[in-house]
Amino acid sequence: MSPTPAPQAAPASGELSNAEILQWQGKVRRVLVLLTGFGAISLKWTGVINSDSVVARSIGAHPALLLAGGLIVAYVVFVQLMMMVLARRGVAGQDAVIVAGVADMALLFGVVYVVTPPSEYSRALIIAIFPVQFAQLYFGQRATIYNLAFVTVFFTVIVLAAAGHGMLPELAERFWDLSLFIVGTMLLVLLQGHVARRLKRIIQVFEKAQEGDFSLGYDEALDRMPDAITVVGRAYNRMRGRLETIVLTDPLSGCFNRRGFDQLVTREVSRALRGGHPLSVLALDVDFFKSINDEYGHLTGDEVLREMGLLLRETARLGDVVARYGGEEFEILAPDTNHEGAQILADRIQHAFRTRPFAAVGVERAVTISIGIASDIARNDRIAAVLIARADEALYVAKRNGRDRNELWHPGMRAFDGSLPGRRSIEVNALKLDE
Repeated sequence: MSPTPAPQAAPASGELSNAEILQWQGKVRRVLVLLTGFGAISLKWTGVINSDSVVARSIGAHPALLLAGGLIVAYVVFVQLMMMVLARRGVAGQDAVIVAGVADMALLFGVVYVVTPPSEYSRALIIAIFPVQFAQLYFGQRATIYNLAFVTVFFTVIVLAAAGHGMLPELAERFWDLSLFIVGTMLLVLLQGHVARRLKRIIQVFEKAQEGDFSLGYDEALDRMPDAITVVGRAYNRMRGRLETIVLTDPLSGCFNRRGFDQLVTREVSRALRGGHPLSVLALDVDFFKSINDEYGHLTGDEVLREMGLLLRETARLGDVVARYGGEEFEILAPDTNHEGAQILADRIQHAFRTRPFAAVGVERAVTISIGIASDIARNDRIAAVLIARADEALYVAKRNGRDRNELWHPGMRAFDGSLPGRRSIEVNALKLDE
């Protein structure tokens, strides 16, 4: 016995699968067909509306209506079986969508042929608009084209059959109706496709924003006919800068938060890998920050962090990424910077701290920092994790060696035996850049 296929996972983008759509549409199909189909049969059975048709003239009106009822029951059974199969498999390809479209059109034109006067076959085209639009809305243009082909085939079959029985002399008029239906439906399909593509664009913008990436804006220039979607895109563009600040920036220090830092690190690592450029990371920590909080209070400590963030942003170079990693801990990513350049940057930052008094604590209390430095050439996408871990270890060495200093990581450096007990406990030697 072959194993049962595993259910299809939901698409990563959050879109519904064909199986899910066909499942809920199957429920709608059953209810709609039963209500409208048997409602129409009841009206024709009681003579409220005309039940003349090609089949009614051959076997009688009531037998023709019973045949129509049988077609409806067969369709409902088919839909139920299809839903059971989809529920068991959990997947549905394009073939399942095509089969569902064939069943819809076969029922529609079959019932019309059985119970409708040939002169009113255009009613079938009016009703066919709805399944065709459902196909466009949920399955795309390919499924829509298939449905239009099914409409053309089934409509042609019943028209020629009625003409063969001598009940439809004006064939040209019927095919003119079909031509108008196809042209009008295609125009509507093209319009809906245009709207769907623009909705997809705006969904991509929001998905990027959900990941914390606000680099992608909605391009209004592509909207030749501005409408409600354009209004939504403009509203997002107006809010994008503010959202980016809220999501990616630490409100206390004004620097990037960890999420913003990680995002920009990913971008800079990709750029460094393409060019084989060096990268440097500086790990910074305020010396004896706990004593500042204990002596002056946490509000003063927050003011110190606020001044520290401003000082770091002023001292860092254009292109450096300054982030508050947590508490009094900061990180600086320096792109295109080797260890000599990183050492110069660290010296400049420490000089700024030594020479600039912090207003929050006054001139009587110096605020100093210890810095750990790590640099290397970008060889693989793990470079950032390696450099952050190395800089962290070098920072602990700087603290152990007296604070208010910086240390450059080198092979064999050990802050402590074993894994680091600090901010990001990690085995530095387990990370290799040359693999």
